[in-house]
Amino acid sequence: MLFTSFLTFLVFSSLKSNSIVGFNLLINRLGIITISFVLILTILSIDLISLVPGFTLFNNWFSLTSLNLPFIILILLLVISLLIYNTFNNKNNINSPYFLLIVLANLIGLLLFPLVNDLLALYVLIELQSYSLYLLTGLHNRSFNASRASLLYFLMGGVASTIILLALYFIYSTTGSTNLTDVLIYSSYSNSIFNNFDILVIALLFKMGLAPLHRWSIAVYNYAPTYITAYISIVAKLSIIAWLYSNNILYSNYILIIFFYLSLFIGAYKPLFQINIKTILAYSGILNFGYILLALMSSDISLYIYIIQYVLTHIVIFLIILASSEYIDNPISKWSPLTYIHQLKLPNLTLSFSLIIALFSLIGIPPLPGFYAKLSILASALADNLVLESLVLVICSVIATYYYANIIKISMQSKTIIGPTVNPVLAYVIASSTLLLISFFIVLPYISEGLYLLII
Repeated sequence: MLFTSFLTFLVFSSLKSNSIVGFNLLINRLGIITISFVLILTILSIDLISLVPGFTLFNNWFSLTSLNLPFIILILLLVISLLIYNTFNNKNNINSPYFLLIVLANLIGLLLFPLVNDLLALYVLIELQSYSLYLLTGLHNRSFNASRASLLYFLMGGVASTIILLALYFIYSTTGSTNLTDVLIYSSYSNSIFNNFDILVIALLFKMGLAPLHRWSIAVYNYAPTYITAYISIVAKLSIIAWLYSNNILYSNYILIIFFYLSLFIGAYKPLFQINIKTILAYSGILNFGYILLALMSSDISLYIYIIQYVLTHIVIFLIILASSEYIDNPISKWSPLTYIHQLKLPNLTLSFSLIIALFSLIGIPPLPGFYAKLSILASALADNLVLESLVLVICSVIATYYYANIIKISMQSKTIIGPTVNPVLAYVIASSTLLLISFFIVLPYISEGLYLLII
């Protein structure tokens, strides 16, 4: 479906149009309709996972199971929410006729990667989503920072791809097969395969930009246009996490423990001295994915709860930042009007309230979803006797509270700007996400029960 839509939009985007802006808006709106239809088809395919151990595709290259299907639905919802910003005219219009094509190509890789059950398909799909992200980062090549971010992303991604190829070579030379089902059978008789998968896990965590391999990701997020930063900082990581969670039997947890500690320490300490809001959110992402690594180690459904709240809160935060960029009289640049914290001037108190709710959720204030997500992760970690890891998580959460609270203080001290209202579509998405954040504790029992029934 996505591939057919990609070819259709490729032909459609080559047509000439008198109004380039209107033509781009039309393509983006058609793209959202297409992705929404894919979401409906995905939800209707839930019945397939009743087949045990799963539903295989293309000669066992892909495997659809109850573990990776929730991630696919979540990725589609996230992409639809972020694409809505490009469906209307905005002050700093950066639309491109090739934007949706690159997003669709990237989405194909994002949706298929969690299903991967073969090493050859794994490398092809990780490169498909990586190369599309390189192009997406440097799409607006008239921005020097965007070009620099794209080049840096390409160089660091190339290093990670080299490590992935090296790991795949060692796995194939040891087992004689590229199919993960065969590799899993071999690993049940020999423990030597785990070391090779540890190399693969390191390369994938490198792709995600987790500490200590994080410096390049901070620079890319800072240099890239704000809208592109919102996309690559949330969507790209979920697909890799989904694959790691679905195949956690293939590797040991020792690598995850190292990245867990370093991501927590760096994600909690570094933003204390930052005034760049995108840099702060990048370090916040490293901190949040440190929590997710703990859920990976315990192999608990708390991972889904945490990712749901992470996606909700970051959708609200980034859309509010994009909305407030419309009201900046002296932007830093066309591609990133809002760069520093002191520029955060919101047009009305409702947006301030939504931003505060999202930041309170990241802090972990009850009854917001961040509290329940951290509570479920701590409960699952303590059940697995990960006491020290749980203690470190609590300490780093307390430290991170400072820079979240600093953003709240600045947003409340800023004067309300008198100007045009926020676009109704964008306002509807922000309001809906905020409402979900506030009412999350009501639907949490149903979400937990549904995940339990879906997975078990």
